[in-house]
Amino acid sequence: MRRRRRTIYIGDQRWKIQRDKRLAGKYGECDYGAKTIRLCSSLTGFDSLGTLIHEVLHARLPDLSEEVVADLEETLITLIEAEGFRHADDHED
Repeated sequence: MRRRRRTIYIGDQRWKIQRDKRLAGKYGECDYGAKTIRLCSSLTGFDSLGTLIHEVLHARLPDLSEEVVADLEETLITLIEAEGFRHADDHED
């Protein structure tokens, strides 16, 4: 399986976003030195989106505590769901 890789700007810094199956026991990680966010390749839907939001918050605001980042992630996911947005992987029958 080929890993997906994208590049985005977070603030004024260029970051890579990668899907990686080698994140043993983690949903994602933010590597400040390599300017890379890695997401577990098995995540889909809102789990994937929530993890991406979480790691982007770490990248953009590195001084925030894990508790604050987790709270902001939850708030944003709740808002996105409440507004009716859906991820392509989330199919309701």
